[in-house]
Amino acid sequence: MDIMTVKILDAKNYMNLFARRDVCFTHGSGNKLYDTAGKEYTDFFGGIAVNCLGYNYPPLTDAIAAQAKKLIHISNVFYSVPQAELAEALLTGTIFDRAVFVNSGAEAVETALKLVRKYFYAKGKTKYKVVSAIGSFHGRTLAALTATGQEKFHKPYAPLPQGFVHVPFNDFAALKAAVKADDEIGAVLLECVQGESGVRPADYDYLVNAYALCKSKGLLFIADEVQTGMGRTGKMFGFEHFGVQPDIITLAKSLGAGFPIGACLARGEAAEAFEIGDHGSTFGGGPLACAAALVVVNELKNTKLLEEVEEAGEYMQERLFKLRKYKFVKDVRGLGLLQAVELSDKLSNTSVQDKMLAKGFVINAAGNNTLRFAPPYRITKAEIDAMVGALDQIFASTNI
Repeated sequence: MDIMTVKILDAKNYMNLFARRDVCFTHGSGNKLYDTAGKEYTDFFGGIAVNCLGYNYPPLTDAIAAQAKKLIHISNVFYSVPQAELAEALLTGTIFDRAVFVNSGAEAVETALKLVRKYFYAKGKTKYKVVSAIGSFHGRTLAALTATGQEKFHKPYAPLPQGFVHVPFNDFAALKAAVKADDEIGAVLLECVQGESGVRPADYDYLVNAYALCKSKGLLFIADEVQTGMGRTGKMFGFEHFGVQPDIITLAKSLGAGFPIGACLARGEAAEAFEIGDHGSTFGGGPLACAAALVVVNELKNTKLLEEVEEAGEYMQERLFKLRKYKFVKDVRGLGLLQAVELSDKLSNTSVQDKMLAKGFVINAAGNNTLRFAPPYRITKAEIDAMVGALDQIFASTNI
């Protein structure tokens, strides 16, 4: 099927949710994608930081195929071997005690929000409110969207659920003041790196102080690791860069390397707050999803993949730094293989994204006029050099 046929069918049948799409990918291999015309692209987007093992990776595809021949779905009414194996593998060696598997990042955040309410309800306390940061992104379900600190996502869906307070990111004084002003606050929800709004890493002191504040006030500290978890930053979880110990974290994206799965991990009393019937999911933690995620966990724990991510991330940032020679490049920042180039208003990030696509490189135009890079974990130095070289050519030809 050619792309024009795909576009006609999409325009006829699909709800009007996504911006124009000029490419239809049909298959991939390694870090490469191929469209309906057979053109090759190097992927520096990873399906929004999802496809951490690249494309057609034999251990992953073999595990999915083998499990599909055994059992695709059984529901959580019964035990599942892949689910039991994944929970054990994922939790072992971490600070967390228990896991809940769901289908997406937004569902993982919803699980965390419910866990906060149940935790304090069981203690007889009215502490249902959650503080999150302006510029954050926590998902598109109604509660997760309300937790998201971006007004543009809120307006069409008012009235929104109650119980959320937003404060400026990397502003500990504002966070402390918000907690002090409201006795109904039960948790603080933060990203180690704000991905959607332009890859903005948390300041070290900010995150450490936010964690310490929660501990001193008896609040739960939640790290949204949907984008930064499962090795994206060069460590298993992004919070490990800061030396903090969250009570709850949320995972998705890279957890399944392309297969939909999310998770909420908790430790201590928070891990024991849910009781039978408090939460659940028909599809969450299904055999097929867990079989895929188990491959990712084993790769991260039993190979040198985390070291490769750290090395590749440092190399990519070093190469991107050289683009600061252009006056319209405002900043280069990131952590591991989640990197960004922020542009001035004189140059549109979407125009650069389109030009890079034409050159055979898939990158992303994120918030605040930023270019976001989140490639598969085994991206090579040669591929990084080629991508940055193409970006340099586009910048050099820009008449600003």
